[in-house]
Amino acid sequence: MWQQPFQARDEDERQARLDSQDFDDVRRWRWVFAGGVAALITFGVCAVEGLPGAGIVLVPLGLGMIIGAGIQLLLYR
Repeated sequence: MWQQPFQARDEDERQARLDSQDFDDVRRWRWVFAGGVAALITFGVCAVEGLPGAGIVLVPLGLGMIIGAGIQLLLYR
């Protein structure tokens, strides 16, 4: 048996529900952005300690996370 789609009582209620769903996605992308920054900081610490080979993994990972999350955050604005 098919379920009936959610019927909002009015447009304001529907918009409030959609806005609350979008806000949850923004939080996730902020954490991804922060993880990218943390990866670059970790590379900086490794480079200062004399382990520049860690940059082969950490720099592309960090930049990819920052660029991807930055684009998503801009799209949500």
